[in-house]
Amino acid sequence: MANVTFPFPFPEHLIALLPEMVVAVMAMFLLLFDLFIPKERKVLTAWLATATAIVAGVASLQVMGAGTMVAFYGMFVLDPFAVFSKVLICAGTALGIILSIDYMKDEANVGEYYVLMLFAMLGMMLMVSANNFITMYLGLELMALSVYVLVGYQRDTLRSSEAALKYFILGSLSSGMLLYGVTFLYGVSGSFDFKLIGDALADGGGSARAATLLGLVFVVAGLAFKVSMAPFHMWTPDAYEGAPTPITAFMSVAPKVAGFVIFIRILVDALPAVQQEAEMILIWMAVLTMAIGNLAAIAQRNIKRMLAYSTIGHVGFVMLGLIAGTSEGYAGILVYLSIYLFMTMGAFAIIILMRREGIQGELLDDFAGLSRARPGYALAMGLLLFSLAGIPFLGGFWAKYAVFIAAVQAGHVYLVLYALLFSAVGAFYYIRVVKYIYFDEARVAFNFNDSAVMQATVVVMTLVIVMLGLYPDPLMGLCASAVAGLI
Repeated sequence: MANVTFPFPFPEHLIALLPEMVVAVMAMFLLLFDLFIPKERKVLTAWLATATAIVAGVASLQVMGAGTMVAFYGMFVLDPFAVFSKVLICAGTALGIILSIDYMKDEANVGEYYVLMLFAMLGMMLMVSANNFITMYLGLELMALSVYVLVGYQRDTLRSSEAALKYFILGSLSSGMLLYGVTFLYGVSGSFDFKLIGDALADGGGSARAATLLGLVFVVAGLAFKVSMAPFHMWTPDAYEGAPTPITAFMSVAPKVAGFVIFIRILVDALPAVQQEAEMILIWMAVLTMAIGNLAAIAQRNIKRMLAYSTIGHVGFVMLGLIAGTSEGYAGILVYLSIYLFMTMGAFAIIILMRREGIQGELLDDFAGLSRARPGYALAMGLLLFSLAGIPFLGGFWAKYAVFIAAVQAGHVYLVLYALLFSAVGAFYYIRVVKYIYFDEARVAFNFNDSAVMQATVVVMTLVIVMLGLYPDPLMGLCASAVAGLI
């Protein structure tokens, strides 16, 4: 038998992609499996999708082993930073699916909904392990295309279709900007590999440096859209309001983790030669992001739009870790995103519970008098909102502390003072909701049905936030270990 020579050897360390393979296979299986399930048993698809997300997170921990693995011809890396990020993404996806079970039970074709969430998760998992712009872009587009559809999933609702269309158009523009920036970096370096680009740019000068700076601007702009940095935030309020509420919760957490992780990888590996210029761009964007997010949230009467602008404000705070550019700053980003996951999922779980026949439960007026009708939900919502505001000693306080102290240590004292000012502004609109809950008279009937799964989710999220507020050291230690090998 003749010997066959392939242009490339068989890729090594494919075991590193085991979690992604599990998700891809299960997503395709569920897409077919759901066709044979009667409508009254579609919840089985949801629980299998939840199990897939959990198994993927556990598999990421198991595959990690003793050290870093580089697979698929250097285009995929599995290190503690990627593993920690994947666990967060899998947790956010699992919680998003759980929040969807009751919310989506009356929707048609609900099986595809859960499959799309798995494909979005798969894209994010590929992103955080990307060691190359090609891998990063494939993951980014898989995530984005899935989320576009999820935002407009309730196609009979005008606001959902409108939000999806706006998100798709602006998302396509941002992808084009990102690719345009990558072409400049490829032209200067001759490679798509992050580390090879970084090595090539370290020796660049003259016209090559001008092209590098153009590449930096467009890459930052493209990624800024994905994480809702101003002035590329304009899609966020409409998409958050129009999307099904569980998808709003999902979008608030998982894509932000993937976006900031790939931001860190690019800044550390591909663009250290232009760190000073990148820092200046990010400082001005952070200033604008914190101002727009926190000031615009004050004017909102719809709590989903309020939390959309709140997310923009929180992104501005997270950017302090990027601006610091140190291992403490990057660890602070992971701490912030971890705590933000629990705060946001808990708050959106209560918003979903407020939905009942004829009432969406999205207006601030819908929360008036909740403390007298449902004191348990009122207490949980109050704690979660105080945590989002950064009140000591709840989890949100330590999230802000981690990035603020990293920025101070890096010499950005005035920027931190500015952030503290807008943190106080942000506390106003969170406390306003608490005022509605505890001090206003009820304006709607609180006759919604309780779900044991949703109640358990609210209780767990609230307890985690309280426990992290009292004892944050284990989480901070894990995050510090995850970024130890980056710099």
